[in-house]
Order: sequence, then C-alpha cells, then structure tokens
Amino acid sequence: MIKNWKAYAVEFLMLFTAVTLGFFAENIREHQEEKAKEIQFLQNVHYDLERDYTDAQLVIDFNLEKQKLADSVVHEFKSGRYLKEPADMYYFLKGLSIRKMFEHSSSGFAQLKNAGGLRMIEDKSIIKQILLIENRLAMIDRLQDIMDENLLLYREKFSIVADAETVHEMNNKQIPGTFTDPKLSLRRFPKPTNPNPFLVEGNKEMNEVVNLIVNVLNTTRYINNHLLSLKDEIKKLDSEIIDKYGSKFEE
Repeated sequence: MIKNWKAYAVEFLMLFTAVTLGFFAENIREHQEEKAKEIQFLQNVHYDLERDYTDAQLVIDFNLEKQKLADSVVHEFKSGRYLKEPADMYYFLKGLSIRKMFEHSSSGFAQLKNAGGLRMIEDKSIIKQILLIENRLAMIDRLQDIMDENLLLYREKFSIVADAETVHEMNNKQIPGTFTDPKLSLRRFPKPTNPNPFLVEGNKEMNEVVNLIVNVLNTTRYINNHLLSLKDEIKKLDSEIIDKYGSKFEE
C-alpha cells in the first residue's frame, strides 16, 4: 500500500508538473505572439507616420501658395482693375477654387484599433503620443470640413459673377494631371486670352466673392498651424518607435 501511495504521488506530481509547464508554455507562446503583433502594428504605424509627415508638408506648401493668390485677389479688387481688365482676376479666382486636403494614412492605426486598441502597446509613452496625434488629426479634420463648406459657398458665388463663356474656355484649356508642386496645381487653369467682363455692377458682388475666399484662406492658416504641430508630434513618436522597436522590424 505504501508503494502504491508513492506511485500515485509521483504520478500526480508528474501530471501537475506537465499541466503547469503546459500552462506556462502557452502563456509564453501567447506573449510572444502578442509581442510579434505589437511590433508588426508599430511598424505599420511607422509607415503611416512617414507618409503623413510628407503629406502634411505638401498641404502646408499648397496652403501657403494659395494665401499668396488671395493677396493678389485683394490687390486686384482694391485697384478695381478687374472691371476693365478681368483676365488676372479670372486667373486668380479660378485657381483659388482648387483645394488640397490632408488625408491621414491610417492603415497602421486602424489595425491597432481592430486588434483591441492600444492594449497591444506596452510602452506608455508611445500610447500617450498616439493619443495626442489622434486628437490633433480630429482637430484638422474639423477645420478642413469648415474650409470645405466655405469653399462651396465661394464656388457658388463665383459661378454667379463669372462669365460662363470665359470659364468654359479656362476649363477646356486647363492642364490635366496631378501636381505635387503647389504653384503648378493652383495655376492649372490658364489665364483667359479675351475674357468677357464679370457680371457685376460696382463692387458689391465682387466684395462678397473676395470675402468668401478670404475666409477660406483664413481657415487654412489654422490648418497649417495644426499641421506644423502634427509634424513635430509625428517626428517625436516615430523616433520613439524606431529607437525602441526599429531593430525588430522586418525588412
């Protein structure tokens, strides 16, 4: 009986050990899988940040160039020259109808959310920086929505005061394609060669057009300020990710 009792004890101990080791092995395996996913997701976030950094600067440059065009419009309006020589005013106003939006590259961020959110990330500093960027992006989106609404009003008012034949000529002669250079993008509609006058009496209608586009361009200043802050936040987050996880990224 003593021998049988010892044999049972040994069997129990072996079984307990096997179950315990299996439990720990499963935990280790799950932790390794979670860690691999964390690294993969952060690598994708790194790619998102690289694209966002470049695209943010493109939008900033575009908005700055657009603000220069707005200065030209105000000068034309103030001088009143557009009433007798409307070609430049058509050229400026038509270019100002073009917009460029910042569109967040969100594949890596979306994967994080779909996989259970930020619980996948162990580093608290990285989590804090991601949340900061997401708040910044939400603010930029709201400002761009406001800008788009004002731009729609501007386009509607411009279509009222602009001569249809002249606009049609500019549309037909526009330079097709996608431009990274903001100067080319905003000047894709050529200056009309023999434009008809604007459909205005005095300065009242044109004053409204100019006010609308000035409001649009004022919003781009706020957008640019947030984009500049976003670039700084992106740079900080990306540096942290590369320093802490970059050596583990897949080529």
